Amino acid sequence: MTEHVDAPEPSADEIVVDEPPLPPRTRRPADVLFLLVVTAAMTGLVAMSIIAERTMTAITADLADLNVRVPGSVVGIVDFTASLAGVVVPPVLVAVLMIRGRIRTTVELLVAGVVASAAAALVSEWLTSGQAPGRLHDSLVPVVDGADGTPVPAYPALLVAVVTVVSRLDVKRFRQVAIFAVAGGFAVQMLRGEATVGGMLIAIGIGLAAGLLVRVIGGQPSLAPSGQMIAQALENAGYQVTALRADPAGEDRHLTAETPKGKLTVLVLDRNHEGAGTFARFIDRLRTREEVLPRQTVTMRDTIDRITLQSLAVARAGVRTPPLRTVLRVDGDSVAIVYDHVPGRPLAELSEDDVTDDLLLDLWRQLGLLRRNDIAHRRLSARTVLVADGGDVWLLSPSGGEVAATDVAIRADLAQALTAVSIVVGPDRAVDSAIDVLGADVVRSAIPLLQPLALTPGTREHVKGHREVLVGLRDRLVERTGSPPEPARLQRVRPLSLLTGVGTVVAVYFVGTQLSDVSFGELWERTDWRWLFLAVALVASNYLAMAVGMLGFVPDRVPFWRVVAAQVSISFLRLLAPTAVSNVAINIRLLTKAGVAAPLAAASVAANQVAQVAVTFPLLAVLAVVSGYTAVPGLPSAGTLMLVLGLLLAAAVVALIPAVRARLSELWRDFAERGLPRLLDVFTDPRKLAMAVGGILAQSVSLILCFYACVRAVGESVSIAGLAVVQLVGNTLGTAVPTPGGLGAVEAALTAGVSTLGVTTTAAVTAVLVFRLVSFWLPIIPGWVLWTQLRKRELL
Repeated sequence: MTEHVDAPEPSADEIVVDEPPLPPRTRRPADVLFLLVVTAAMTGLVAMSIIAERTMTAITADLADLNVRVPGSVVGIVDFTASLAGVVVPPVLVAVLMIRGRIRTTVELLVAGVVASAAAALVSEWLTSGQAPGRLHDSLVPVVDGADGTPVPAYPALLVAVVTVVSRLDVKRFRQVAIFAVAGGFAVQMLRGEATVGGMLIAIGIGLAAGLLVRVIGGQPSLAPSGQMIAQALENAGYQVTALRADPAGEDRHLTAETPKGKLTVLVLDRNHEGAGTFARFIDRLRTREEVLPRQTVTMRDTIDRITLQSLAVARAGVRTPPLRTVLRVDGDSVAIVYDHVPGRPLAELSEDDVTDDLLLDLWRQLGLLRRNDIAHRRLSARTVLVADGGDVWLLSPSGGEVAATDVAIRADLAQALTAVSIVVGPDRAVDSAIDVLGADVVRSAIPLLQPLALTPGTREHVKGHREVLVGLRDRLVERTGSPPEPARLQRVRPLSLLTGVGTVVAVYFVGTQLSDVSFGELWERTDWRWLFLAVALVASNYLAMAVGMLGFVPDRVPFWRVVAAQVSISFLRLLAPTAVSNVAINIRLLTKAGVAAPLAAASVAANQVAQVAVTFPLLAVLAVVSGYTAVPGLPSAGTLMLVLGLLLAAAVVALIPAVRARLSELWRDFAERGLPRLLDVFTDPRKLAMAVGGILAQSVSLILCFYACVRAVGESVSIAGLAVVQLVGNTLGTAVPTPGGLGAVEAALTAGVSTLGVTTTAAVTAVLVFRLVSFWLPIIPGWVLWTQLRKRELL
């Protein structure tokens, strides 16, 4: 790979280096990535300690039982040496760093140690104070001589934090001794029953998190080589470099080396940027169904291999790309990749008049060569398409590409190129020239991928300022190639679906733990079926009231039973989305399918939601006063109020963003012009107003009476006014929490509330179970039937 060059003549001191000063310290993306991983691991460990409490305590007990099999002298020796090493390492390490002149690193080391030990001490105090959940306490707190021991040792956390801060420095022996001190100390404590497995792992996690946090905030000494070091490496390889100048093109560090035989382009890679973009790329991979985005390389070595392989493969395919000269090791943490220099300007810097038809045809020929050789570039954009001074098109930066690429990756390349060219010359010239070279069938295959999700982040940002480009491209392609193929569904997981899934898992666990105390045989025997049949009838009347309340806010005529069917179908959709989301989405779609204008449909549904709040809260206050009920479960605490205020403040800040403000203004104008006048007609019509308010009141009353019937069905008797307060609070939570049907939050609030009315906990859980079976689970089957029928008839 390395080209032989004659021995250099000038010395490194004579080389002119023209480059802005490099920052002495950098924040490495890999540290942020590791911090996220550690945080996720500790969160999972805490969840495991709660869910699998018996398993965690059994592991700790089994390890403690080994104490009788291990000779006491061995344990004593390990204990002494580990304790000695742990005491010696921090002060000696501080002294060594001070001698080396690393004052800032010394301060960071001390800060990390203090933060880690303080955090471990606070966690231990919380676990032993009685405020922690019982299962978590049993999993993490050791019992020593009949009393609670220290669940999360502070000193091991300090050692781990210290080692994490200096892990990039040349202190290998200190790291080894510290690791021995931590491992040996934990082994001895486990054998003696003075620590738990969970407590050990949390101490290690706290130390890692503290050390990584200090590294992220304060940065680390930069590993980027200086210009003189790069010049020296080029000289050692035989290149007679006379000057080395910075090239600002692209995101990576590029330099132009001037030699007597011409210029060279030098791409410099170092470990400062290892892991850059990994989290964002992970989110993209999680969201997309197909391999439409370039693969992410995490380590510097992977990046070098990818770049060299792709450069050689692209050149072998006959595509114009700067020839790879050599790859040079500058030092242990950086390399220089040397290419021939191609003078020219990127496509992004050209105007439409500068781009000739011959240039466009040449570009599509280069892509055709990649396509014939099954090579995907994956980074095509207006910055990586270079127009040389001679007028030829060159493709730069093939580092994210693939050989033997999939059809989707190759089509994504074409979609990227079409988008980049259209921004400069317009969709018509881009499409027409591409069809002339590649053919209509090939170009047509890119239509499904002309969507923001299929574009690379750089192109996506560029398209934001040219939103009309993708629409114009699709229209022109359809015009030239005929009817478009079906759009490719690229989304794999939506954020709301992910949140809903996590919330559902948590809710299922919560409900399952509650049901563990319920005997279904006893429930069957003690249930009064007359009250149960009444509860079912009241649930059915609730759907009628929902339909009446909705129609009260709609000026236009909509079939009543169609609205009733839609409300029942929401019972099925609540399994897939939070209650508030499914209510709003289905009702808006129902009204628009019935011929109601979209702004008016949105305004009607919004008014219905607001009216429910306006009616429910006064009703809740009146019932609370009438019943004398004060222990309302689920009312917001101070922390909850602070969270709500924080969310409102964040929403206000987001609303200050010009793009968001413009979109909100557009929606408001549409609503004010088309929806608001019609909605105001409702409030001037006594019949409509009575339907709206009456329907909302009937909806609340029917659920309250249903809950009362379920409590009576299990043989309990309570104040109906107090029970109404409990039910209204539980129903409000069910529409607010991001879990299907409010699973988990509703059960917790209702159970706690019924328990304060003089009902035993077991009876309260049973009554809530019956109520949720009747009001949430039972309507799912008819909801699914009506949902499928409404969809089949295109009424939803």
